[in-house]
Amino acid sequence: MLSHQKISAIFKKHNLEYLGLVDLGPEPSFALFKDWLDLGYNAEMEFMKNYLDKRENPALLLDGAKQALIIGFNYYQGDKLNEALKGRARIAQYARLKDYHKSLKKRGELIIDELKAEVPGLNCRVMVDSAPILERALASRTSRGFIGKNTLFIHPEQGSMFLLSEILIDQVIMEADQKIPVDPTQRSEVGGCGSCKRCQVYCPTGALDEAYRLDARKCLAYWTIEHRGVIPFEYWPWVKTYLFGCDLCQLACPYNRTHEISKEDVILKAAEQDPFPIACMSQDDYVQMFGGTPATRAKRSGLRRNALIALAETRDERLAAAMDSVLPHDESVLHETLEQIRLRYPKD
Repeated sequence: MLSHQKISAIFKKHNLEYLGLVDLGPEPSFALFKDWLDLGYNAEMEFMKNYLDKRENPALLLDGAKQALIIGFNYYQGDKLNEALKGRARIAQYARLKDYHKSLKKRGELIIDELKAEVPGLNCRVMVDSAPILERALASRTSRGFIGKNTLFIHPEQGSMFLLSEILIDQVIMEADQKIPVDPTQRSEVGGCGSCKRCQVYCPTGALDEAYRLDARKCLAYWTIEHRGVIPFEYWPWVKTYLFGCDLCQLACPYNRTHEISKEDVILKAAEQDPFPIACMSQDDYVQMFGGTPATRAKRSGLRRNALIALAETRDERLAAAMDSVLPHDESVLHETLEQIRLRYPKD
């Protein structure tokens, strides 16, 4: 017989956090997501507009889906806010680990095998990041946490530095979590941000608004990871701090002060990277340096673009050599970034 305790033990065996079980059906917060899209807060991430029917009702992602198990993947590397604010060419914490997509998928399948041994005839599907599902909304319907002002799912005892994933199942295996009512405007033992605005204050680009929404058009992580073109000058001072992604809104959050450090395999050992070899890297260098990490999401051209900006913003004496490493056949974004550098820092 399955129980929340037994499922939690299965998850722990695979170094994952069991965040709860929810019933599937129309998502109550879908209207908020639609408003977010209508405001243009998705920036140029047009894929967010795809499969809206499934985003509204995740039960459509598996025939006969009834419930979802919510998975938490801890990626906290021990970073501290003060260190990050003073840092140079940092890589966001989750991207220093081995790419979670394959790892989570494999572990999810192993968990499914154990569930099927307990529940005959059970059909399941593991959802890892790429599926059109409102993960944080689902997680917030468990009894384990709430959506904070940083727009992330926060576990009051364990913080927010979790990647979320789900296992959809086509049977009701037990009673779903009963959501503990949380007033986000009040601080309590079950959650809520109260009057705290640290994430909004420490977001360097003002991407977090008062209505618990993130405007990707102002988010450093969007510009350094998802955006494929040139980066506007207004974000350059912070690209020298975070070469890929950004952790500041989470490092500022009081709920993360006691977050347990991840036990996952770390590929990029250092939080801060030397931007020069990144700016100059060949395809082989790129595979050697970043292969097997989530940092490949930005592609080689994106990482080189970001590194060139970091060198320019720190007035690094190696900038000229890095600029010379951009070859005629290289991607247009690199040549356009060189033009930006010459415009921003013209020679005397």
